[in-house]
Amino acid sequence: MKKTYFWLLSSLFVGAFTFVSCSSDDDEDGGNTPVETPDPVNYEKTGGEGTITLGDGSTVNVTVPKLSNENVNGVFIVDNELSLELYYDTEENGKYGYKSCNLSISDYSTKKTVYNDVEFYFSESGYDNGGTYYTHTISSVNNDSRAAAATNKVTVTQEKDGSIHFLIEGDVAVSTGQQLAEGEPNGTISMEFVMPLAASGACTTNVSSKQSSYPSFTPWLGKKVDGVLQITKSQLVGSAVLLWYYDMSLGYSDYENLKAQAIKALGNPVVCYDKSEGQDPGMDWEDMCYSYFYKDNKFIMVSYCPWRQEEDPAYYNLPCNAYALKENHVARIQVHAIEGMNFDYNALIQAHR
Repeated sequence: MKKTYFWLLSSLFVGAFTFVSCSSDDDEDGGNTPVETPDPVNYEKTGGEGTITLGDGSTVNVTVPKLSNENVNGVFIVDNELSLELYYDTEENGKYGYKSCNLSISDYSTKKTVYNDVEFYFSESGYDNGGTYYTHTISSVNNDSRAAAATNKVTVTQEKDGSIHFLIEGDVAVSTGQQLAEGEPNGTISMEFVMPLAASGACTTNVSSKQSSYPSFTPWLGKKVDGVLQITKSQLVGSAVLLWYYDMSLGYSDYENLKAQAIKALGNPVVCYDKSEGQDPGMDWEDMCYSYFYKDNKFIMVSYCPWRQEEDPAYYNLPCNAYALKENHVARIQVHAIEGMNFDYNALIQAHR
């Protein structure tokens, strides 16, 4: 069997953030929350490799590539969930494919290192040297009635610089064609790799006042924020906060209010799509619009998505996971404020969906 190479990259940030829950009773006059700063990413130690052994004794090589400072990928930890997620396109000699991965641990704790029956999925498609299109998938086979005896063990340890070391062992379902392996175990995996700690933090809801632990330039409406994700530890940024306003009464003027605050803090937007830029002047802006700002390693995103129909936030699943930093239309109005960015802000803008 041909060697198969899988990239295990996570969503938006390399490294992990430590999110600390913030109370809505805090105010702007309170003391600043200390921000933990792990060591810089040692890109040479990232990545890794593994081997899949199939039932007939043949093997499939799995490669997790090293990252670089041009990446914004890594481990994302929010509350008690650890996640790595990525989907990205590839291009080689004019031929296109994709790579994707997903790994999640819902009961993650820094006090626990071994987890059983972890869900993961690796996929790669493209063209081989002969120009033939192929698809490969490797997935866990737990929680499937036809594979009740299947199991895996994932060992997660944090290294001194803050990076996360993974060791995956156990049963897998492997497919080398267009069809998935239907959840049936047909191989075993032994795979070891290191990923940076991209983000760690906590989600809070119904925050009524701007917290002193947020970046000082964070735009604020002065209204209740339905969902907040605060980042306080990272190898890529100093601190960050994501705000989600689900209030259906908010409109374009509220977006303009936030945008004006961002302009005052960081100057004119580096990327903007709204009626103030002379784009589609006859449009009533019932579609989404957005503005991005960057100056002196500080970053702001403000977006408005009027077609987003929200439920009561008590029932709404806040996107507090590895995709959180990639989203610019998950809520009616969103604000991202990031301080101490040490990578190209364009990589973050391009990642937004």
